[in-house]
Amino acid sequence: MVKEPVEVVCYGEPLVSIFARPGLSLREDAPLSKGWGGDTLDTSIALAKLGHRTALLTRTSSDAFGDSLIDLLNANGVGTALVQRDALHLTGLCFVSYEEGGHRFAYYRKDSAACFVEAEKIDWDLLGRAKVLHLSGISQAIGTQALELSFRLMDFASKRGILVSYDINYRPALWDREMCRAIVRYTIEQYVDVLQTTDEEFEQLGWEPQSFLDTLEHRPLITALKHGAGGCTLLAGDQRVNVDAYAVEVIDTVGAGDAFAAGLIAARLRGLSLKNSGRLANAVAALSCQGKGPLHGQPTHQEVENFMREQNSEGQ
Repeated sequence: MVKEPVEVVCYGEPLVSIFARPGLSLREDAPLSKGWGGDTLDTSIALAKLGHRTALLTRTSSDAFGDSLIDLLNANGVGTALVQRDALHLTGLCFVSYEEGGHRFAYYRKDSAACFVEAEKIDWDLLGRAKVLHLSGISQAIGTQALELSFRLMDFASKRGILVSYDINYRPALWDREMCRAIVRYTIEQYVDVLQTTDEEFEQLGWEPQSFLDTLEHRPLITALKHGAGGCTLLAGDQRVNVDAYAVEVIDTVGAGDAFAAGLIAARLRGLSLKNSGRLANAVAALSCQGKGPLHGQPTHQEVENFMREQNSEGQ
């Protein structure tokens, strides 16, 4: 169990992902395969592949799935010192089928182990030495205890000068829209330094990005609006930068937003300009789309460097 100082701590829920064979529905009796997912898990692994010391803060079952998660984190260089084990609750499941029109997901996550991370068992000294705390709306929406812990973690981070990175990642199935609006707004205004969201999420929540930001007393240092194939827009103070997406052969977009978050955090850690932050985040997201599932296409630091060098030489 690695207890060395880390740069980024990601808090949230890992999910065992059960995949149907491409082109088949879960309604059919067909072979299934196992993988992993969950937004903050994806981001933690993506950051580690980019060369940043990262740890996942979560809780998982004391069974073979929990053991598999520890193996996955160890294999990818993600610290496990903040992973708690639970003998009473199970690790959440996500069933994925590839059907005409895109992916279909079926979640079995109610009262999963990740909902019950115990604050008194967290190594707060290890967390206190991190540079970034990353979490999402999903981290908050999975349960009351998880929501309360999210505020305690962000309060702890803010008081110690640790950047708070937050991906709204709105999931209507997890919580009421009005509750989400209130919690997300409060979270951003009180704690968030690096915000990631999408055009669709802001539309679903009934907000116009610039107007919403203008009403906040505390604006994030950086706000990233993800436009999918349209690239991204980054806002910081009076700066507004539009960054085009990279053209790649897309195999699977699942996890692209989580990879983008990793690229944006990495850019912040490296002190890149706003424009170059968008380029790095877009590159990491684009490359992640070239593999099946959220993890297999995630690039290493060197792969991103090579890709961006090639793109620059081609004038893109």
